[in-house]
Formats: sequence, C-alpha cells, structure tokens
Amino acid sequence: LSGRPSCRRGQSIMGSRVYVGNLSWHTSWQSLKDHFRQAGEVVHADVMQHDGRSKGCGIVAFATAQEAANAIATLGETELDGRTIFVREDREAAPPTAGSGGRARAGTVQTSGCQVYVGNLPYTTSWKELKDHFKVAGNVTHADVAQDGGGKSRGFGTVLFGSTREAAKAIQIFNESEFHGRTIEVRPDQYS
Repeated sequence: LSGRPSCRRGQSIMGSRVYVGNLSWHTSWQSLKDHFRQAGEVVHADVMQHDGRSKGCGIVAFATAQEAANAIATLGETELDGRTIFVREDREAAPPTAGSGGRARAGTVQTSGCQVYVGNLPYTTSWKELKDHFKVAGNVTHADVAQDGGGKSRGFGTVLFGSTREAAKAIQIFNESEFHGRTIEVRPDQYS
C-alpha cells in the first residue's frame, strides 16, 4: 500500500465528475455522453431516473479533473435536446446503496470521496459511533460497520470522507490509536 487513500470505485481523480441539470426528459445517457465528449474523455454518463422516468439531471464522469473543469467552463448554458443545460462540479456525496442498514437511498449516485478501512473495532461499535469518532479528521459522508448474516459486528468498518486529504488525515491521526479500549488499524480501503 502506498499510504495514499484510494478514491471511490469509478473515480480516477477527485473532482472529475460534473452534475448536469435542466435535461430534457428525452435525453439518454448516450446523448449526454456524446455531448460532453467535446470537453474530454468521458468515462461514464448517467441520467438520473425515478420509476423509469428521467429526473431531468445527470452525472458525467471524466478521466481527469481538468476535463471536468473544461466541461463546466465550456458546456454550461449550451443546448442539449432542445434545453439549455447547466453544469457544475458534482458535490453530492451519496452513501453506498446496498446493505447499509437503511441509511442509504436506492438509486443514488456514488460520488467523489475517499474511503478508509478501520480494523480491530470493538464488537459493540455502531456506525454512528464510528462516524462521530472520525469527524475530527474532516467531513465524514458515510460510515459503516461490517456485519455477518445475523447482524453481529465483524469487528471492522469503513469511513468515507469528502476528500482524499481528509482520509489521509484520518489515517495519520487514528492509525494505531485507541478506540474504546482497543488499538485500531486505519488504512486506505483497498476495496473501495
């Protein structure tokens, strides 16, 4: 491990995603992706939907943060499928959508952030205690304690931060520190 936190799945560089609003109900992910190719290499495009219908907004992920910035600068206030769209940095931090104790909403989009693994947790630790403890390092957007099929703690968890810098700070502050009588291990989450 390099000691540098790994970004969330699908994220190559922090800040490489943009939010696109005022989309036509008829805009598909493909037409969104095609329109944004003018700004750089699009690695993913998605039109947000509810019950199979467009919500009129979407997310476009670029290969680099520079390309995302270019999209914001050049494609805001352009026309796509008959509508004038707006483009801004994607700043919504959505928690994972499955297996998280009902705290996540299905259909939310994963956004930029950085996750750390926390090992050797006391088996009584809740996700809320974990989140509260790690707030010292920065903006915690999600915390989870792994559970077995019977709902019992497996003694480890993950904490998702709003930035790579905050995740690195958490590793520096909390690795090999004491938490409720146990020495915890904090490192980049290799599975994020």
